[in-house]
Amino acid sequence: MRSPGWTSRRSSASGGTCTLPSSSSVASIKTRSSSMRRTPRGRWRRPRGQRQDLSGASCTLAERNARLSPRACGGRLKELIASDPAEVAPAATQQVLYRKWRPRRFGDVYGQTPITRTLRNAVAGGTPSHAYLFSGPRGTGKTTTGRILAKAVNCAAPMEGEPDEACPSCLSYNAGRALDLIELDAASNRGIDEIRDLREGTGYAPSSGRFKVYLIDEVHMLTDAAFNALLKTLEEPPPHVIFILATTEPHKIPATITSRCQRFDFRRITLSATVERVEEIGAGEGFELEAGGYELVAREATGSLRDAINLLDQLVAYHGRSLTLDDIRSGLGLVVDSRAYEMARAAVTRDLRAGLEALNAARDDGIEIRAFVREVVSALRLALLLKAGAGEELPLSDAQAEELRTLAAGAQVADIVAALRALGEVDFAGDAYDSLPAEIAFASLATGAVPASATPASVPAAPQAAAATPARPAPPRAERPAPARAPAREAPRTEAPRRPAASEVPAAPQAEAPRAASAAPPPAEPTPTPPAPFALPDGGEVSDDLRMLREQWDAVRTAARKIDFKAGALLNTGFVKSVQDDRVVVGFRFENHVDMVRDAEGGRVRQAIEQALSEATGRQFTVEPVHWEELQQAGPSPARQSSGGHMVEEAQRLGAVPLDE
Repeated sequence: MRSPGWTSRRSSASGGTCTLPSSSSVASIKTRSSSMRRTPRGRWRRPRGQRQDLSGASCTLAERNARLSPRACGGRLKELIASDPAEVAPAATQQVLYRKWRPRRFGDVYGQTPITRTLRNAVAGGTPSHAYLFSGPRGTGKTTTGRILAKAVNCAAPMEGEPDEACPSCLSYNAGRALDLIELDAASNRGIDEIRDLREGTGYAPSSGRFKVYLIDEVHMLTDAAFNALLKTLEEPPPHVIFILATTEPHKIPATITSRCQRFDFRRITLSATVERVEEIGAGEGFELEAGGYELVAREATGSLRDAINLLDQLVAYHGRSLTLDDIRSGLGLVVDSRAYEMARAAVTRDLRAGLEALNAARDDGIEIRAFVREVVSALRLALLLKAGAGEELPLSDAQAEELRTLAAGAQVADIVAALRALGEVDFAGDAYDSLPAEIAFASLATGAVPASATPASVPAAPQAAAATPARPAPPRAERPAPARAPAREAPRTEAPRRPAASEVPAAPQAEAPRAASAAPPPAEPTPTPPAPFALPDGGEVSDDLRMLREQWDAVRTAARKIDFKAGALLNTGFVKSVQDDRVVVGFRFENHVDMVRDAEGGRVRQAIEQALSEATGRQFTVEPVHWEELQQAGPSPARQSSGGHMVEEAQRLGAVPLDE
């Protein structure tokens, strides 16, 4: 139901309907142009014949259209450009340093020379692989190298495997407009549907280059179903497709995927290479850092070049383009000041009060205790180098060198090593500001107390303590034969011997214990017989490969436990039975374990064992699980005989103390 005076008209532009005033009400609307009208749908709006210009002043619809016409706007734009070109110029896009200085050629990649040389030779020879697997820590150049490889294989005129940076293809890659490079983040596109779309796209030819390159980052995040969908395409891709898989956790990738790729392990960037690169970036950007500043940044990055560049960018944003060592230390959270040296000096001199005061002062000032302890350990390490005469080339300021020389002169090497060991093993359990772990470690160092983790090493001292105080264990040994002799004296009685009451038992030993102790030594307690040592059943002649695998079997178990916990648990009851070429027969005590290894989770347990064999021995093997019945008579396995194991070690690291059985 529409209000009187309003008509409905179909718009020619959109095909919808709009409500306009009727001719009979136009005059009344113009007389009340400042008021608002309520539409039939309950909205308040200005009548159709009245509008506002850009300044907010009231104007008619025709006047506003005239002011906003292209000719009028074009004339206004020309006036703006003539008066102040900067007013209408677009703002320059700001890029962070690590993106601005991202390498564009293989020769610009720092610290990965063996990998870049291999890829460059493959491009120069025209023999790139259909699939690559780049693994390594963050910030080491995996994604960057993948992009350079994609640009090089599609370059119109590569020069010795390097892109020429001048052809239209290279320019499109540098501008981020290359259509033949498809990047996929597996962390957010990890399902089977995304991989199916990717697989369908491989059937289309490249748009302009020779190859269509798929760069899948963090590939270990894909689901099992996605890996299975990718497997066949990865094994036999179209001739115009190259896959580049990048990951920081290669052990999570199925062995069937890894075996179909050329794998390159990116290493952490060395300190010298990191310093060289950040110095080059600093010189190109016009930064001025005090001597030794770039090395502080590189050390804090711990082998990640991207982290080093980000830290440099952050420092410049906070302190400006001219940085002193104090600016860098404060920006990085380093606290190598008088408190750190006081703590290090107290550690080597075992001064409990001074060390705890330094820790409390750092905590009260809001300093991260984990970083503080790390800097104390760094100071102790430098003092050890100076003490040994190996620290003359260290980039230290005069004040630092004097402090460290004083620290080294007043300490012995053994004291420095003990302090390094005690403070270097402090576990903060996730809370970097909690000072209690550091206080406990320092107090144990200063007082000579044995921490809980060292308790197992002190167990052999228990027999000496027992021999020094034999009074406590002697009564139990004298009490045991007394109840047995009491019925012997009462044998002539006709009634059956009764069991002595608990109150009567101590009476006899109190009188006879001295005579028994002086007459003859008490009988020794029976020593529990240890279990028979484990021995594999005799399987005939032992080959060199079989002997090698049996010697490396503990390493295989450890590697399997890291890859798949179920595989590591099953290998506790499995042993190598025979080796034939690259086929390893693994025998298990129980038949159900054989079924679990063979069929569990689509064969994933067997793949984990094969991958563990490859990591431990450096060779590729196929595993055949069988039931080895003779293992039932071989005695308990070494895993059960040992009192340790990874779970016991982890419990001891958290402070647990093993009890005697």
